[in-house]
Amino acid sequence: MRGPSRREFLGGAAGVVAVAALPSAPTARAGTRAVPAPLAGATVNPSSYGVTSSLDAAKIYNGYVGLPLATTFEKVYLGHGALPSHPPEKMAQLAPAGCQFLVSIEPSRTMTSSEQTLLAKWLTSMNNSGIPYRVVLYSECNDKAFKTAADWFAYWSFYAPVVQAAGVPCGYDPGCGFMAIGRAEAYFPSSPAPDELWMDYYATAFRGGSRIDNLIAMAGSAGVPAGMAEWGWAAGDTTFGPMTMPWWNEYGSYLMHLIKTGKITLGTINFAAKANGRTVDVINGATDPRIPMIKQLAQTVQAAARTVA
Repeated sequence: MRGPSRREFLGGAAGVVAVAALPSAPTARAGTRAVPAPLAGATVNPSSYGVTSSLDAAKIYNGYVGLPLATTFEKVYLGHGALPSHPPEKMAQLAPAGCQFLVSIEPSRTMTSSEQTLLAKWLTSMNNSGIPYRVVLYSECNDKAFKTAADWFAYWSFYAPVVQAAGVPCGYDPGCGFMAIGRAEAYFPSSPAPDELWMDYYATAFRGGSRIDNLIAMAGSAGVPAGMAEWGWAAGDTTFGPMTMPWWNEYGSYLMHLIKTGKITLGTINFAAKANGRTVDVINGATDPRIPMIKQLAQTVQAAARTVA
């Protein structure tokens, strides 16, 4: 999904994100260095649980699920053109707990040399703060933000080299809904190639017929490893395709198959946050029927991590 649904609602003060370098991250093309061990994480926010602290929200989610996912790896969202010079409260609270971050950045679409300079300065500042992170450039670019692949390729080619020159992994993170999966493939950039592929892909997209095998194969042919930036119960309008537990379990089994067969090697992030007033993805208690699949999938990632280690 794209638009105000995730990053704009999750933005504001908590979503103005600053970051620093992932010590073991590749510095150029994917495949030129060993892929880091995969991480199983979860994205939550304070409003998910009526608290004010991101760390408190993460601990509530972790307690319900029985695994420390929300203090291991979270996706965070910068607003359009937002390149602050210090980590926001969310990252400042979660980093001491050992959390790593996948950060969606959206540099200005006014593509001038001064904007590249601003991005380079931001990356340098964040690299000095010591918080482990990697970057995705304008997540879900293929949904609504860029009307044509040519527009997207121009934007990608302008900013991705700046990120990579800073020694930071620059990932491509398309929306993979059933109406967007074709564009996700068509928008796969090559100049330069991304360091990583991260996908936003929900059970509702799976029910609608979207499959990510071809996209992962495209990445693999370019030596680009893949991960799940957002996976969860539902995204977008579910009026004509509401999610059910049988579909949820089939979707989870599909993702676990991709992990077990080495197609998803970077890890997974369960999206379990409140967004735009919608709470369908929030885990509300230890008896939530979705938890067994969340645990199974996380444990599959963790088993793969032990293999890599």
